Amino acid sequence: MDKKIYVFGHKNPDSDSICASISYAHLKRALGNTNVEAVCLGKISKETQFALDYFGVKPPREIKNIKPQVSDLNFYPIPSVYVVDSVKKAWDVMTENGRQMIPVLYHDHKLAGVISISDIAKTYIGLTDGSVLRNNRTPFINIPSVLEGKVISGSYAHAYVRGDVHTTASLSDDTKLTSDDIIITGANADRIEKALRCGAGCVIITDQDMHNISIQVPENSDVAVVCTPFSFFKTIKMISQSISVKNILKKDNITFFEADDYLDEVKQTMLNTSYRHFPIMDHDGLVKGLISKRHLLDIQKKKVILVDHNERAQSADGIEQAEILEIIDHHRIANIDTGNPVFLRAEPVGCTNTIIAKMFEEKNIMPPRQIAGLMLSAILSDTLIFKSPTCTPDDIKMAERLAEIAEVDLYAYGAEMLAAGTSLEGTTPAELLNIDRKPFTIGKYNISVAQINTGDFKSIFKIKDDILAEMNRLEKTENLDLCLLMVTDIVVGGTELIVTGKERHLAESLFGLNPTDDSIFLQDVFSRKKQIVPKLMSLA
Repeated sequence: MDKKIYVFGHKNPDSDSICASISYAHLKRALGNTNVEAVCLGKISKETQFALDYFGVKPPREIKNIKPQVSDLNFYPIPSVYVVDSVKKAWDVMTENGRQMIPVLYHDHKLAGVISISDIAKTYIGLTDGSVLRNNRTPFINIPSVLEGKVISGSYAHAYVRGDVHTTASLSDDTKLTSDDIIITGANADRIEKALRCGAGCVIITDQDMHNISIQVPENSDVAVVCTPFSFFKTIKMISQSISVKNILKKDNITFFEADDYLDEVKQTMLNTSYRHFPIMDHDGLVKGLISKRHLLDIQKKKVILVDHNERAQSADGIEQAEILEIIDHHRIANIDTGNPVFLRAEPVGCTNTIIAKMFEEKNIMPPRQIAGLMLSAILSDTLIFKSPTCTPDDIKMAERLAEIAEVDLYAYGAEMLAAGTSLEGTTPAELLNIDRKPFTIGKYNISVAQINTGDFKSIFKIKDDILAEMNRLEKTENLDLCLLMVTDIVVGGTELIVTGKERHLAESLFGLNPTDDSIFLQDVFSRKKQIVPKLMSLA
């Protein structure tokens, strides 16, 4: 299967980022790239949740970063060896695959323990104790399997060996065995007859031509007769390997990793242990394979597609360790570095979903109602129902077409969505600042610009002191020179710009902030991208 491709927008995602991830992932799948998943880098806002709920779409899975994980390694697959399997089978698997250690599984494919070559070597010394199969509760079926033989007559009375193992060489004329016992004999006719008469529940006959077996078993005998091509002495040596691996596997202090463990942590663990191979398990505890230290040299980078951003600081942590395949965006081209050429589509429109909607049309693919509804929601959000100066004729044209497919009244739905997203009830200052906040490095300055769109403009001023305190906290924790919050209300017709930071004098010169104030109302200012950030860029 092709490696999964993740599609995501920026941190603190807005409706455009979430909806672009979902809609572009849908387009890629419709074009035949089935292993594409939309994910997000942060909490979904009330506005976005309203759109998802309205159109019945599940939110994308949230990821914390895109750093390499164990699942990105080309680890060894493992042939299944279960606790009931014979030691011989484990040995064969290890030799065929060149492994000095393999995991042993329970029936549900979960880890029971591990077994190494040194563990198995102890069973290769042969049959030194006639009770070894009984003591280790050996499945009878393992015996013909290990001896590469077959049962030609009768059947053993039990699923597990309950008696001892004998040979005709050690049997006296008057020895009587029980139906639980097993006896090994060579191909000599007299010895075979003696073995069949001794009362054992199983007779193993060695040195047989498995393609031409001519053993005569008495008609009234129900003893299990097993024929094997192995010699008498090899059979004695091999039969001990019929015991189940569960009896010799290591269960305690096993070093293993989970598929979603990060390689930084895995490397450190590997350096601190003498083991060479390690089982890999998924989040359900199922064993997926083995890795060795050499696998750390063969990492498959995560494949990603970026939407609605192209700045390193706004992207996933660890983005420099990923393989960027595509970028779809409507912002300025910034500082994302790529190791290989990428497909880049950037247009000066008001919303990334406008570009994606165009791509649906260019590929002659009709988006389903749900996807059309999400793309429409993003356009209405980013353009503030076409009132933002970033809005272009393309945004309006695509929104009108998408509204028809989504079967909604464009303006009525837009007003309902924005109203749902602007409710501040139960929102803490920290949550409010992270609804849609983006970091910028401009020249020597680290700047954060957050924006909320609200129809509840007055309520912001009731908690303004708490908001300022949270902004001051952000300055310290993120080493910011300037922290800005845009409180935008399309009914009032502008934005209240709240400012903190040691370089707040920059806002005084750029936006006319009074030195004694901590905020200023900017009439007809709706867009961070077009009306705030360009002025900040003059600082570079």
